[in-house]
Amino acid sequence: MVKQLSLFNQPSLNVNRVLKEQMARSAKESGLSRDEILEKMNRLADRNGIRLIKGNGPALTMSSFEKWLNPEDREHLPALNSLVIFCAAIDDQEPMRVLTAPLGVELINENDIKLLLWAREYQAAKRARARMKKLEAEL
Repeated sequence: MVKQLSLFNQPSLNVNRVLKEQMARSAKESGLSRDEILEKMNRLADRNGIRLIKGNGPALTMSSFEKWLNPEDREHLPALNSLVIFCAAIDDQEPMRVLTAPLGVELINENDIKLLLWAREYQAAKRARARMKKLEAEL
């Protein structure tokens, strides 16, 4: 089903500032220091063969990381792989939600998936019961 957007109620597709604000909030709420987050990110990136930065540097530096979390800095944004590593390091998908929200897409977790699968099966069973009732009435 396609959702038609109103001319007056369109979300901004420029998510940079909101993304940086959410990343900073998620980092703060993670319970980890920025040093710990940076260390985890660099470890995860190394383990998965992902470069977090452009250039010749071996790893993400605190200076670059701070720029990613600063909403006032419009120049420095994490690459998509870097954002995935950030979310994995702090175990929080909220920054990804910021990316998908303007498109009307909702991210769901494992429990939501199970609930969705259950609802589909429930609806299928309900339709089957209705067909069975109709057939029984014809007997």
